[in-house]
Amino acid sequence: MLKPRPHRFWLFGAVLVPALLAATGVAIQGDRIERDLADRVTHAIDESGHPGNDVSVDGLGVTVTGVVPRDAARVQNLVAAVPGVTAVTLQDAEPGDFSVFVRADEVVLAGTTSDADERRALVDAVTARANGYRITDVMSPRAGTRLPVSAEQAASIVAVVVDNGVHDFSGVVRGGGLTARATVVDQERATAFQRLLAASAGELRVEQAIAVGSSNHDRELDLAALNDSIGRLVGGNGGVRFQPGSTDWQGHGPVLIERVARMLLVAPRATVTVRGHASAEVPDARALAETRARMVRDVVLGQGVSPALVEMAVSIDTAPELTDTTRQVDITVR
Repeated sequence: MLKPRPHRFWLFGAVLVPALLAATGVAIQGDRIERDLADRVTHAIDESGHPGNDVSVDGLGVTVTGVVPRDAARVQNLVAAVPGVTAVTLQDAEPGDFSVFVRADEVVLAGTTSDADERRALVDAVTARANGYRITDVMSPRAGTRLPVSAEQAASIVAVVVDNGVHDFSGVVRGGGLTARATVVDQERATAFQRLLAASAGELRVEQAIAVGSSNHDRELDLAALNDSIGRLVGGNGGVRFQPGSTDWQGHGPVLIERVARMLLVAPRATVTVRGHASAEVPDARALAETRARMVRDVVLGQGVSPALVEMAVSIDTAPELTDTTRQVDITVR
């Protein structure tokens, strides 16, 4: 019977173990290379003045997400120029939301844009097509998203409204569709307006609720859409909040409230509720919540909203005062 030959096993181990270690080293080195490449690509994009895109690396291939179509060529060339990059894949920014409200001589634009440039292009395009109307812009730039319509298309929708005797218009673009409500002075103009609005909407699915009559009430204006736009504006900018246990503003509260109040001007007979919060753990919690609500109400009234239409309410919350929602003020429209 032959005896085992240990040196064979030793030889196998001498070859296999270093090979495994080498493979592990390659994997670690590969991860390090990918991280370094991702850092350099991100830095290049940030330095270009358009930060906010997500970067991922697989080998030497780079994928950039959240790219606005008008920036695609610039980002493609910028990333391709980074040493080490062998392939570039771009993924479009997600479409955000866009709402437009028209009443009397006021046009309110609300929603999200990718950056200040897209916001400026929208306002300029609408201003050029809505001659004589005051444009109130409460758009909020948000990296990784873009307008769900082009600036020119949004301006075309507004132009159809202001040029055709339309009152109390509200339009919401979301999920590939346009939901519109309006009052038009007579049936002939209403029929023409429906056709023109559908044409201006392009590939958007259009859902219209058009009433015939004069502008003498608010129920034709989509108050739910207005309230939703206000909620998105406030929530997307950190909320209207105060420092814990005090009436000192947190962030840019008054500026945010002024923007909300300008939106309310398109619904001059809608009821606005300002609800102040405070934690039950704070001494004189009710007085604190009332003062917070009153401070917000005063800013709203300062923008021209009728005092008769602004109600105040109070909520005493069980959560600690450090909780964001416990030291905020809600603004709702109905």
